[in-house]
Amino acid sequence: MQLTKEPTYLPSIRSLGVVAGLLLLLKLAITFGMAPLGDEAYYWRWAQTPELSYFDHPPLGAWLIAAGQAAGLSDILGMRAVTLLTTAGTLYFIWQIIGHYRSNDAHISHGHLFLFVATMLYASPTMLVWSSLIYHDHLLIFLASGAYFYLGRYLDRAGRQQSDLRGLYLGALFLGLMGLTKYSSVFLGLALALVILFSSKLRWQLKSPHLYLAALLTFSCMLPLLAWNFFNDWASFGFHLNQRHGADWLDRFNPIALFNFVAATWFLFGPFLITALINQFRRKYTKDAPRYLMRLVQYTFVLSTLAFATVSAFAYTLWYWSDLAYLGLLLLIPYLMRSKLAIWGHYIFGLLLITLTSFHYIVAPVTVWIPGYDKEASSVYGWPEIADWVETQANNLDVDHIAALRFQSASMLSLATGNLDIFAIDSRPTQFDYWHLPHAAKGQDVLVLKDKVASNTLLTQRFDDLHLIDELTITRFGAEIYRYQLYLGRNFTP
Repeated sequence: MQLTKEPTYLPSIRSLGVVAGLLLLLKLAITFGMAPLGDEAYYWRWAQTPELSYFDHPPLGAWLIAAGQAAGLSDILGMRAVTLLTTAGTLYFIWQIIGHYRSNDAHISHGHLFLFVATMLYASPTMLVWSSLIYHDHLLIFLASGAYFYLGRYLDRAGRQQSDLRGLYLGALFLGLMGLTKYSSVFLGLALALVILFSSKLRWQLKSPHLYLAALLTFSCMLPLLAWNFFNDWASFGFHLNQRHGADWLDRFNPIALFNFVAATWFLFGPFLITALINQFRRKYTKDAPRYLMRLVQYTFVLSTLAFATVSAFAYTLWYWSDLAYLGLLLLIPYLMRSKLAIWGHYIFGLLLITLTSFHYIVAPVTVWIPGYDKEASSVYGWPEIADWVETQANNLDVDHIAALRFQSASMLSLATGNLDIFAIDSRPTQFDYWHLPHAAKGQDVLVLKDKVASNTLLTQRFDDLHLIDELTITRFGAEIYRYQLYLGRNFTP
């Protein structure tokens, strides 16, 4: 990264080392101290039944969990140890990006810039937390870092009429593996096409057969995903494009959902990053940046943000789906954020919020002491106790089939008990339906675990008769944080 003079806004190496140390401690606490979240348990359950792909997401994340277990890593270590490898991979590509774009006469060392970019990236609460959990995002962040590096280098050299076939094909490989990880990868692929089409110095690449062979490589990586969808009536694509949000969802404009998406994105990636977000479109800040990598980042940001903001205007949308867009901004942060106040604001805000989040999920929900209720945080506690309680009741009642309301609870119970026959009763299709587990219990009695706050409506629709068997309260520091109910349902209908 070319810097003609030592920037006064850049924190010292000692200061960055302190920030890096604190971020590392928080990352290790989250990785090995936080109990699995419901979605993580769901992905663990996928790994116990390897498939070409899965209903909700592409398969690469589950394959990695399965590989970790095959290597002897079990429980929380086996689930999350892979995130340490992907984090190391991301740091490697940060080092490579800095080395490729840094001039030999720069006044700032390679290591100093590396510490700055790395700490800015992981001081973003979303980036640090989601790189530590086995959501698919930890893998996406790593693969996208590689794709940005290789494709940016390829574009940079093509703009000078030079060849970089290695960068092109490695970039295509990383892009294909991204597609095997999360569907949002499409935005980087589209951004690459637009950068080439809209640049007079790059359009000559359209005559090269290597560009199309690289595209074929990307497509080939996603063949397992495409094959699964082909043999299952394109179910995963249909779910994300339509079923996820309910019938006729585009007919229901929801300004509150749009506001929530924008506010959550701004707050949870880091409110001080608004500076970088704006500066990516200001010539004053981008003129010294690598031209085509910056364009790739800009197009990815615009495409991703417009797409998810549009969806959020009609249906509930999760902020972290935009991580691909913010990753690019953070990789180029030395060009886009030159305010010492904004930089330290980002560090302090990130460290405080990540610390609070860690306490909230590892020690006790803060709602023990302040008014409010966080269903997701409360539901990660007490699963060894819940597992013993459910198994005892199942043995006492001599019931062969166990289920839970919601796929997250079913997955958590399956993880805690090691019972892979537990299935979900959910309002929408899930991967449990594609394993045909609910159909195996058709017409049978089923013991069902349910959150007390959830409605009984779905259960009453699935059973001829429903009886409350017992309740279990989960507490922390003497305060109730969650309560579960066990029902015995007669004559189950899938």
